[in-house]
Amino acid sequence: MNSQKRPLFGLLLVLIGLVLLLNNLGVISGLPGYVFSWINIFLLLAIANLFSGNFRGALLFGVLWSFFMLQQYTDIRLRDYWPLILVVIGLSMLLRKRLQPQVTATSDDAFDEINIFGGSTKKYTSSSLKGGKITNIFGGSEIDLRDCQPESVVVIEVLTLFGGCDLIVPKEWNISVDTTAIFGGFDDKREASSHKDPAMVYIKGITIFGGGTLKSSK
Repeated sequence: MNSQKRPLFGLLLVLIGLVLLLNNLGVISGLPGYVFSWINIFLLLAIANLFSGNFRGALLFGVLWSFFMLQQYTDIRLRDYWPLILVVIGLSMLLRKRLQPQVTATSDDAFDEINIFGGSTKKYTSSSLKGGKITNIFGGSEIDLRDCQPESVVVIEVLTLFGGCDLIVPKEWNISVDTTAIFGGFDDKREASSHKDPAMVYIKGITIFGGGTLKSSK
């Protein structure tokens, strides 16, 4: 999620939380029942993907939200049309294969990548890389750090849940991988190098039914 858009999404969550809290305390009343429906989880996920620039994921969750809302609050027999959910998911997978991800380049000294039912490709050129966070849930990311110069100690936190992450880094970087894997893993597949950079890069986190790969080239 773009760091400039994150505060907007955070503000939206704060407003929603306050409205729900005031309703529970009886300060406000009269809100329709569908406002508090579990189905709105799909709406929140759609908004999160929209703020992240993942329009395919936003479309998928938006369709799911519309499907369940119409099913619950109208007389339309949507149970006859539930296979359309499979069609939408299939189309999303096909589009993911056909559309080439756009490579975004930035010189930021830190990164915070979030992908939910989507993917991203980023290239960083920082002269003083401080670290970063990668979160992939049913999604993936490719992050190119080959043109970065790390600080003396860098920590990259990784969380993958049914997702994956490719980190492209120089083979000279001194990297320690310390991740907890549950039906997953994080592999270092870089080429061997006799020279090691004095900086230390730590990769920490957890991978659940997913994983990550360190590479020195695409």
